[in-house]
Amino acid sequence: MNTEQIKEIVESHPVVVFAKGSKLQPMCGFSAHAMEILNRTGRPYEVVNIFDEEDTRANLVSYSSWPTTPQVFIGGELVGGSDIVEEEFGSGTLQQRLETAFGS
Repeated sequence: MNTEQIKEIVESHPVVVFAKGSKLQPMCGFSAHAMEILNRTGRPYEVVNIFDEEDTRANLVSYSSWPTTPQVFIGGELVGGSDIVEEEFGSGTLQQRLETAFGS
């Protein structure tokens, strides 16, 4: 997946998680944790498995300037990884971002 395809996905979905694995089968604890937190919000989100296509991980790092996964994007903006998502969930900031992204 190239950076233009990544940009298109990020801009066409309110919430996107670039993760190791899928919603049903995360392949790392950090990806699983980020999705678990998003599940608690009750909002839908898309997951892109960085292992599905060659070069996705390298191009994602180039696109976001963030070196690790998962990478959670809300409203077209990079929030960060599971630690930041957890922190924002605890403070209520994540819910505010989601309300803005979904328009409610």
